[in-house]
Amino acid sequence: MTLPAQIRPSVGEQLITKVSRLFNGTITDVLNELFQNARRAGAQRIDIDLGEHERKPALFIADDGAGIDDPAAFVTLGRSGWSDQIARREDPAGMGVFSLAGKRVTVRSFSRAADVGWTVTIPEDGWQGEQPLTVETSEIRKGTQLVIAMPAEWLPNLQSQIEAAAKHFPLPVRFQGAVLPREEFLKGACRIEEWRGCRIGIFSDSYDIPSDPRINFHGVKVPCRMPAIGEIEARRKWTVRIDIVDAPSLQLVLPARKEMIENAALADLRVEVQAAIYRAIALNGEHRLSFKDWQRATELGVGLPEASPWLCAWRPRTADGNAYVEDERVEAVPMILIPRHEADIEQCAAMVLTEEKLGYRPVFAEDEFSGYRWYDELPRVPGLSFAIERQGELFHYADDDVVFDHVESGGVTAVTLNVPIVRCAEFDEPVAILSLPVDTLVCANTSNHVEEASVFVREGAIVTPPALAQLIEDAVFAYDEDCDSDSWSRQHDDFIRDARHFANKLLLGKEEALLEQIRSAFRDDVQWLIPKGLTLTLEADVGKVQIALPANDRETEPTAA
Repeated sequence: MTLPAQIRPSVGEQLITKVSRLFNGTITDVLNELFQNARRAGAQRIDIDLGEHERKPALFIADDGAGIDDPAAFVTLGRSGWSDQIARREDPAGMGVFSLAGKRVTVRSFSRAADVGWTVTIPEDGWQGEQPLTVETSEIRKGTQLVIAMPAEWLPNLQSQIEAAAKHFPLPVRFQGAVLPREEFLKGACRIEEWRGCRIGIFSDSYDIPSDPRINFHGVKVPCRMPAIGEIEARRKWTVRIDIVDAPSLQLVLPARKEMIENAALADLRVEVQAAIYRAIALNGEHRLSFKDWQRATELGVGLPEASPWLCAWRPRTADGNAYVEDERVEAVPMILIPRHEADIEQCAAMVLTEEKLGYRPVFAEDEFSGYRWYDELPRVPGLSFAIERQGELFHYADDDVVFDHVESGGVTAVTLNVPIVRCAEFDEPVAILSLPVDTLVCANTSNHVEEASVFVREGAIVTPPALAQLIEDAVFAYDEDCDSDSWSRQHDDFIRDARHFANKLLLGKEEALLEQIRSAFRDDVQWLIPKGLTLTLEADVGKVQIALPANDRETEPTAA
């Protein structure tokens, strides 16, 4: 064998034998390709009907376009037959009709060049070029008609799929004689901009779902990653949709056109999308963009004011984090930034971390605002920690700490919350450290179980068992999502029971805690069974239970259990 001196790319003849694998053969693929062909042919409408052909279920699709001049072009892979103008604008590949490969199809069309109608039937195995197809004359004088043998898998969702294909298609589509509803792809946009043959629709107050179609190519909806910009604490997301009108440089992956080609034009579009979103935000007059987004807007030539200078009032989180509380907006008052901590730290600090003690209104720190002048000038608390004193020994507790095993829960001499105050972002060293006495400290010890928590109560503090049990729940309980665990409700009920017993034992002593545990069990499981007007008496020990439930007008003998 002698190596060639030159080579050039070509298409192998074997490709035609594999045409049935170019498309999935879904009704969506077929509709999208046939709709696009009709539009390019200048059709004004498309009609779809169900019926029978050769005594079998069939789908009839007809348009009133220019028709197909050359029958051979219809079944030639890679030969589109479109004009130079259409080829430049839309990059047709001459492959779309092969979405029908493997199906029996009868085609009727009018050839303007020959001034005659023609028809051809392609059997299921006739798409691979192994047998000639007979072309006959037809009485059709306009457009193109296809009769497709109906695959069984198309039937269940046929109408919904046709409606979806027609929804954003620019031409009216009739199904069984009824015009299907259409909708502007950019409907609901708060602003629309034109750019290089595209219409960019900007949407706010919406969710960013990556799988949603972001690009519309004359009715073919394509998912595509596009910039989305969120505003902090504003519960708003800015997203876009792109309607392609005449943008040859934006190309779809062939043959099925289900995704965009990642090229320079698409990269430029994404940059323009960012700028368009920032321009829409600028029209609002105020925003809550991160400092990073604000800088990016400046880079793209969009001047924005700094983010609105308000923050959310600080409040302690619960360990479970399932309780929604509406954030309170704080502005135009002296504020101090409090960073986020573990729930047990925040719950126990909340008792004393107040505006009266700090001299400022405590607000949640928001790192994404760092860089704005108004934010950087705020005083801040770099961290919170507790000191526990017991019989002259000092222990410390902060985020991710674990109290030593030998330190038992119970009364202590003092519990102190240490609050360092830093003047502003420019400085690191605290200008002051506040030491605020705390009555109760619950240490979760990185666990969500009552028995692994450490609880300390300052000697002389007035703390009730219900209040302590509630604090333990808020600081420690978190739902265990392990598949082997009980439901949230069951886990929560068990935790509350254990927390109440723990609080009673710590504050009231073992005997009273046991009595309260029995009372609680009785209230939960027995008391509701007692009929109104009757009184239950009970005597019990380890081995025997005696119950009496006398009626009002007679005595009932004791019942042994």
